[in-house]
Parts: sequence; C-alpha cells; structure tokens
Amino acid sequence: MAALDLAYQAQISVIGSMLLDPRCIPQVLSKLSPEDFNDGTCRTTFTAIRRLARDGRPVDSVTVVDAMQGGDRYIGWVREVLELTPTAANVEEYIPMVRRAARRRRILELSEKLPEAEGEELEALVRQMASALSAVDRMPRMTAAERAGDFYQRMKGGEKPKYLPWGIPTADRSVYAELGDMILLGGYASSGKTLLSITMAMAQAKAGYKVGYYSLETSPQKMTDRQIAALSGVPLGRIKTRQFSEEEWGRFAQAASCAAATCPFDVIQAAGSTVDDITADAIGHGYQIIYVDYVQLVRAPGVRGSDRYAVVTTVSQGLKTFAQSTGTAVVALAQLSRPEKSRDRAGKPVPPSMHSFRESGQLEQDADAAFLVYPSDPDDNGSNRVFKIGKNKEGPRSKVELAFHGDTQTMAELAPSVAAELSAQGRAAKQANRNRAQQAEFRELRGGDEDNPFADD
Repeated sequence: MAALDLAYQAQISVIGSMLLDPRCIPQVLSKLSPEDFNDGTCRTTFTAIRRLARDGRPVDSVTVVDAMQGGDRYIGWVREVLELTPTAANVEEYIPMVRRAARRRRILELSEKLPEAEGEELEALVRQMASALSAVDRMPRMTAAERAGDFYQRMKGGEKPKYLPWGIPTADRSVYAELGDMILLGGYASSGKTLLSITMAMAQAKAGYKVGYYSLETSPQKMTDRQIAALSGVPLGRIKTRQFSEEEWGRFAQAASCAAATCPFDVIQAAGSTVDDITADAIGHGYQIIYVDYVQLVRAPGVRGSDRYAVVTTVSQGLKTFAQSTGTAVVALAQLSRPEKSRDRAGKPVPPSMHSFRESGQLEQDADAAFLVYPSDPDDNGSNRVFKIGKNKEGPRSKVELAFHGDTQTMAELAPSVAAELSAQGRAAKQANRNRAQQAEFRELRGGDEDNPFADD
C-alpha cells in the first residue's frame, strides 16, 4: 500500500509541477504518456494539459479544468493538487517514479493473464512483458551543446573506453563494439562459426562480462565438450570415446576449473524458441552479452514459418531493438549461402561477403559489425580459416588467417608472415598436384611387347 501511495503522490506532483510552472511541460511530455498514469483522474488531467500544449494554448488551473470537460467537479481536485505540490523544482525526480510505478503495474497485469494463456496469446503476453521490462526513455536526445560537453568530458577523462574483447587480436584492435551493439558472425555449415563463437564468449567472460549463450541446435553438454577440448588440448575424439589417459584426466580438471571460474558463461538450450522468448529470458537473467546460435533457427511470433525472408527479418529487427533498448550486446550467428557456381575470372570460388547472409538483407542492415569465417581452401574443410571483418561501422575492414585445429577445437590468429608462408606452401603443393595430374608418359608398344594389350598371344 505504501508503494501505491508513493506512486500516487508522484503522479500528483508531476501534474502539480506542470500547473505551477508551464516551463517544465515540454520535459514531462517528452518522457511520459497517458498510459504512465495509473490514476484515472491524473491521466485525464495529463491528457488535457498535453492537448492544450499541442494547440499552443496557455496552461493553468482554469484552462485545464475547462479542457477536462468535467464541469465544476474537477475544480476542487485541481486546487488540492496545487496545495500538495509546493514547488516544480523536483519534477525531474518525480518523472522516473511515475514510470517505474506504471511499469510495475503493467507487469502485474500481464502476469495475471499468463496462467490461462496458450498459443499465440501466450507469445503475445511474453512479448509485451519483455517490452515492459526493457522500458527506457522513448526517444532520448541530446542537444548540440550537450553533445559537445559530453565529448569534452569523455576526452578529458583519464579512463580509456572499454570495448568488447573477441580473443582475435585483429578484431580486438579494430572493432570498437560496445554493449548495446549487434554483431553478426556468419559462416557456412560446419565452417567453425560455433567454435569461434565459444572462443569469443570465453574472452568476454574472462574480461568480466556476464554472457549467455542461446544455442538452438547444440546441447550444453556438447558445447562443454568443445570448450574443455580447447582448454585442455585433449582431442575432442578422445573425449567423445572416453579414451584418455590419467595425465589427460588431470588436464580435464584444470580446464573445468578454468571454464567455471576464469571464463564462465551460461549455455541455454533454446531449440524452438522465439525471439521474444530469448530476449525476455536475457532480461530476466541480466546478461550483458548474449549469443544466438543461430538466427535462421529462431522463430518469429505471428509470422508464418514458410516465409523465411519475413521470419529472419523479424528476428533481426527484434534482436536489434532489444540490443539498443536494453544496452545488451547481441552476437548473432548466421548461416551463409554457398556460392556453388560463383567463380572469379581466374576460376577460383568467390569468397563470401555481406551479401552471403541467408534469407534477409535486414541482417546486414542491422549489424554494427559483422564477422565472416570460412575455409582458406574451399576444397578442404580441414584447412585453416579466413576470419574476415566484413562490416565495421567505426573501424577498418580486414581479414586474417586463423590456424584451425578441429581435433582440439581451437582457432588462433596467425602472424601475417606465417600465414603468407603457409599460403605459399599450399599453393605450391596444389600446383604440383595439378602438374602431376596433367603429365602423361607416351611410348611406343611393338607387337611383341608384353604390355601391348593388342598383341597376339
């Protein structure tokens, strides 16, 4: 009851402040709407004030009572509001109190409907609750003077900005991603994008971020197997078949301790989930960074599953809105389309680009940064990987080669000189193989030659 009384007092104080000092009306109107007022009379009064301000008419106790169209019955109420509000100086404190109370009421109303809801109605309720939980200022803005002052303070401060780590030195140096950004990680099927994302999640967890990994196709147990293989250096096949030595068992213990204490992140089995399921769960658990593996498997509420373009577009927009409204970084994994018949003038397969993201250009548009990973040799899925920064709003685009070890589930950036040497060796080996295949030996077979298949016996 005390909370309700306080909420009512905050609403009264906001209304009274606008009546006492019309100069605060623009500030209130930019941050509150009629739906934020739980009390019906306060809501009616706010609506009347907003209508007067919109029409350019003066706002005072007389004009507001007239605009409320309730006759004399509102005169006493407006007078009481003015008496309960001694000053308009504290209106900035009252506004967030009103919004918090409105959000609390909205969440309670929705939660009461959950037990009996099913199907699309249940999905709609979850979507509305997620929206209520992530409510922020509708359209926060900064004037030119405020932006200039903010820039000066940021540059003057001695603390360096903190950008998200990736575990890939090139990305760490050039991708200035922050909380609230959406980052894409694209790759062909079985190209190693999940493996690379585990490396990235571990680097961010080690840096102190709370990370949630929503896997729509891989179980937490399989994710753990890959992580332990990477941390221990024990081949994944030996883990899967339980054929490991006592010494390797000791390495498992160290790896498990590291995974739990040094670079911990949660893995959520999210098969069949909608974008609203994922974002609502992320809000509830307070994750700072979430991974979604992968977007083409996420369902979109209210969109037919057969319309893949519409589904992926809706999911992408939902994740982007969630990132911006909550300040959560979203790393969305996505499948790339294989250009099976696409070749350049030299006859080589065309490497993937931003246009390779399957089923929706919305992914490319929503991303603040995008990574692509693919085999350096298109004909050898066991070859090293190319890590390409395909989109980078605030930095350069580039690509590097990653040493790929599928047995121990690791990828590591190669120094440019090492990568160049390995590439040269690979090209030389392929050319030698082609030369051997093209070479043929001819010699004349005479009638009596035992190798002559046409000779008479």
